[in-house]
Amino acid sequence: MSVEENPLYLDICHQLDAFCKRVEDKVDKDQQQLKARKKNTELEEKLAQEIKKNMELTQQLSELSSRCSELDRLCAMFPAQLTISDNDQARLDKAKLVLRIRHNYVVKSESRKLLQPFSLPGDASAALWALAATVAAPDQTVTGSHQSNIDDS
Repeated sequence: MSVEENPLYLDICHQLDAFCKRVEDKVDKDQQQLKARKKNTELEEKLAQEIKKNMELTQQLSELSSRCSELDRLCAMFPAQLTISDNDQARLDKAKLVLRIRHNYVVKSESRKLLQPFSLPGDASAALWALAATVAAPDQTVTGSHQSNIDDS
C-alpha cells in the first residue's frame, strides 16, 4: 500500500486542506473587514471635515446676517436724516439757472458734416434761425446784425 493510498494519510490531507481553506477564508474575511474599516475611517474623516466646514459657514452666515441687519437699520435712518435746507435749495436752484444760461450750443449739419458753435445774444431767436439757415443752405448769406451776433461767440 502506497502512502497516497493510506487512509490515515488521506484523512490527514483532507483535514489539512480543510484547515487551509478555513485559514484562507479567515484571511479573506479579515481583509474585507480591514477594507471596510479603512473605508469607514475615510468617510468619518470626510464627515468631520464637512461638519467643521458647515460650522464655519454657519458662523459666517450669522455674521453676515448681523451685518445685514445693521445695514438695514442704518439705511432706515437715512431718509429721515437726509434733508436739504431752504437756503441750500435756493442756492441749488440759482446754480441750475446759471448753468443753463452759460450753456454752449452747437448747430450740426449732417449733409455738410459741419458743426457751428454759437451763443445766444439778446435777439436770440433771430440769430438762431439765421445760423440754422446758414448751416443748412450755405449759399444764402446772413445779413446785418445777425452775422455779427453769430461771430461774437
